[in-house]
Amino acid sequence: MNRFIYGFCACSLSAMLWPSLAPIWCLPILFLAMLLCLRKGPLMAGCLFAVIWLSLLFHCLYMHQYVEKSQQIEFKAQIVSLVSQNRDWISFDVRVIAKPHQDAFFETLALNNVQRYYRLTWQKPDKIVVGQIWQFNAKVKGISSIQNQGGFNQQKYFISQHIVAKGRVKQAELLSHSSSMRQQIMEILSPLLGQFSHGDILHALIFGDKSALTSQRWQQLQQTGAGHLVAISGLHLSVVFGLFYGILIGISRYAFSWQHLGKIQLAMVFAAVFTLGYGYLSGFAIATQRALLMLFLLLIFSFIKQFSHHWDRLAYALFFVLLVDPFASLGAGLWLSFGALVIILLSVKPDSIDQPSNLDPVLVNRSIDVPELTLTDRCIEKVMLLKDNILHGLGILWSIQWRLALLLGILQGILFGGIAPHSIWLNMLLVPWFSLVVIPLTLLSFCIWLLALWILWVLGIDIASLQSFSLMIFQWANLSLEPFAWLLQLSDDLPLNQLVLTEKELAGGMFFVLALMLLVLRRYVPSQRKWSYSVVVAVLMLPIIMNKLVTHEIVFSPASSLGETPWQLHAIDVAQGMAVVLQQGQHGIIYDTGAAYGEFSYAQRAILPFLASKGIRYVDYIVVSHDDNDHAGGLNVLVDQFPQAALIADFSASASALTESSHSVRTCDGELLWRGVQLSFIPNILSANSNDNNRSCVVKLFDGQSTVLLTGDIEAPREQALLAVNADIQADILFVPHHGSRTSSTPAFIDSVNPQLAIFTAGFSNQYGFPKPDIMARYQQQGSKMLQTGHVGQISINFTTEGYKVTTYRQQIAPFWYNRLFRFGESLKAE
Repeated sequence: MNRFIYGFCACSLSAMLWPSLAPIWCLPILFLAMLLCLRKGPLMAGCLFAVIWLSLLFHCLYMHQYVEKSQQIEFKAQIVSLVSQNRDWISFDVRVIAKPHQDAFFETLALNNVQRYYRLTWQKPDKIVVGQIWQFNAKVKGISSIQNQGGFNQQKYFISQHIVAKGRVKQAELLSHSSSMRQQIMEILSPLLGQFSHGDILHALIFGDKSALTSQRWQQLQQTGAGHLVAISGLHLSVVFGLFYGILIGISRYAFSWQHLGKIQLAMVFAAVFTLGYGYLSGFAIATQRALLMLFLLLIFSFIKQFSHHWDRLAYALFFVLLVDPFASLGAGLWLSFGALVIILLSVKPDSIDQPSNLDPVLVNRSIDVPELTLTDRCIEKVMLLKDNILHGLGILWSIQWRLALLLGILQGILFGGIAPHSIWLNMLLVPWFSLVVIPLTLLSFCIWLLALWILWVLGIDIASLQSFSLMIFQWANLSLEPFAWLLQLSDDLPLNQLVLTEKELAGGMFFVLALMLLVLRRYVPSQRKWSYSVVVAVLMLPIIMNKLVTHEIVFSPASSLGETPWQLHAIDVAQGMAVVLQQGQHGIIYDTGAAYGEFSYAQRAILPFLASKGIRYVDYIVVSHDDNDHAGGLNVLVDQFPQAALIADFSASASALTESSHSVRTCDGELLWRGVQLSFIPNILSANSNDNNRSCVVKLFDGQSTVLLTGDIEAPREQALLAVNADIQADILFVPHHGSRTSSTPAFIDSVNPQLAIFTAGFSNQYGFPKPDIMARYQQQGSKMLQTGHVGQISINFTTEGYKVTTYRQQIAPFWYNRLFRFGESLKAE
C-alpha cells in the first residue's frame, strides 16, 4: 500500500511538468491498466491512478472549452469570497449552482459532484455579502490570460482555485439573503477593529479577510516575506490547536481525576473542534482546508496508532490532500507547507526531543543518600530542571527556525521568481513572535469578546454597550503587533528589499536546493560511498556558481559590427496592445509599453517581470510608436524604472507631459546603431493633420542577416505613402500594422514587405475581433507564417549569423497542460 501511495504522490506532484492530460476516451484503458498493476506493480498503479484522477477532475471542471468569444449567459450562484474592490468596481468569486436537469449523463454527474467557480467583476454593484445567492446575467469567457516569462501565471492560479471562467456582471437579482453566523460576527466586529492602528491585520488574523490591507502594507509584507503570517495557514491552525490543547490539559489536571491517557485524547478532540471553528471563522479558504485536513489526519493516525513513522504520516497526509484536491500541486501553498514539514523532519531527530538529564551530580548523590530533600534543595532542583528544559527547547526551536528561514526562502525564490533577502532574518524573529504572542493573544481576545457577546444576547442587552469593553479586550492584541509594524516600516529603508531572479538563477537555485537536501541525507550514506556522494553534491552546486561567473560582460563583451553578436527580439503578450523588447545580454530596447487602466498597467504586470527574468538590467532606449493607450499606457512606469533610458517618440503637444521625466529625448528619424543591430527610422511624409495611428514610429531592424519591420498602428494612407517613396520596407519578419485591422495591411503593402513571418499583437478573444479573418487570409496567400500573441503567448526570436529561430511560450517555452488556451461556452454550430 505504501508504494501505491508514494507513486500517486510523486506522479501528482510532477503534474506541473506534464505536457497534456489524458483524454476522456483513454481513461477506461488507463483504469484497466491500473487494476492489472495493482498487485505486482503498486508503484506504477499509483502513478496511473494519479493521471486518471487529475484528468477526470479536469474534464469535469472544464467541459465547455470551445468558443473563443465571450458569451452572455444566465446562471445561479452563491458568493463565496470578495477578492478586491475600489470606488467603482468589485471583484468576487461565486460557486455555480447546477441546474436540476441536464441533457448529458456525464455533464449532470460532473456538475452535481464537482464545485465550479467563476471570477466576476461588477461595476457599481449592490451590497454583496458572502453567502448570498444571486441570479446573474453576465458576459463570461474562459480563464485564458497573458503568458510571458517571469510574469504571474493567472491561468495556473485559476485552475488551482477551481475557477473555470471569468466575466463581467450585466444584471443580477438577489434570490437569497441569509447571512451566515460568520458574516454576522464580521459585521459587528469589523467596525470595532477598524478603530485600532493595526485593525487590518487583526481582521485578517481572525476572519482570513485581507481586503482591509492597504497597498502599502501589501508591499511591506512582500518585501519582508511576511505575507504568510497574515494568511490563515497551517501555522495559525497549529498554534490554535496547541493553545486550546494546553488550556484544556491544564484545566483537566485540577478538574478531573481519571487516567491521564483519556484526558489527553479528550483534550485533543476538543482542541480539534476549536480549530475547526477557527477554520470556519476564516472562511474555509483552500489553504485552510488543506491545513485542516493534514491536522485531522495526523490526529487520526495518533489515535489508531498506525503509521508511527513520521515519514509515513507525511506521505499519507500528502496522499489525502492530493486526493481531495489534485490541483493543489499547482499552488505554492502545498509546496511551502509540505516543504516546511520535510525540513522539520530532516532537522530534528526523534531522540533529540527527549530532555537529557543535566542535573548537578551533587544533587543526584544527595537525592540518593538523603531520603528526603530539604525545601531549598527541592527549589534548586526544580529551577535547574526548568532551566535545562527551556534551554533544550530553545535549542530545538533554533535548529528548526534557521533551516526553515533559509530553505523556505530559497524555495519561495524558485516558486515566485524572487527573494526578499531580509525575509530570512525577519522570519526568524517574527514567526516565533506570532506563534507565541500575537496569534494566542488575538484568539484569546476574540474568544473573550465572543463570550461577552453571547452573554449580552442571552440577557437581552444591547450589544452597543460592548464597544468600550471590546476596545479594552483587543488593546493587548493590537499592542502585540507594534514590533511587527515597526519592522515592516523599517523594511522600506533597508537596501535590497527584493531580488528578482533570472531564469538561469532559478534553475541553479533548484539544483542548489537539491544539493542541500542530499547533504542532509549524507549521514545515511555508507562511508565507502561518501566521496562519490560528495562529488554529486558538488556537481549540483556548479550551475549557480557558474552562472555568477559568466554573466558579466567582462567575459562576453558585445561586438560592435553588424551580424557578429547574437540578439533576441521578444513580442510580449500584453493582451490587446503591443510591447516588443530587443535584448542583447543585459541590455535592451523597449518598443511600445502596453496599456494601462487606472492603477493597473501591463508594464508593471508583464514587461518588468519579463525584463527581470531575462536578466535585462539596462534599458538603453524606450521607443513609443504613438500616443494610444494600448501602445503608450505603461510609459510612465518604465521611465520611472529606467530613468537613464533615452526616449524616442513623436508625440503631439498634448502628450508632451509624458517626456518630462525622461533623461534624453529624440524624434523617430535617422538611424541608430545599437550593439550590433541597426535601427532605421522611416520618416513620415504625411501631413501633421493625419490621424494618430498614421503618425506611428516605423522602425526597420537589420543585423546583417535578418530584417524586422515594426509598424505600430499605421493604416492604409501611411502604407501607400511608404510605397510612393519606394521606402525600403522589405522584411523577413513583420509586426502586422494595427493588430490586423481592416484599415491596414493592403495587398500592395503585404506584397512589398513579403514577410516570412507575420506577427499579430492582438489579445485572445479581444473586443475588436483582431486580427480580422480576411486580413489573415491575405498573409496566408502571401505564404507568410502567422502568429498571434493572444494565442501563443510571448513570441521570442533568436537571431544569429545563420538566421533566426522562433519560439513561443505556450508551444515551446512552457508547453504545459495548464498553459493551453481555455475557452468557455457551447460549441458553435456550423452555418
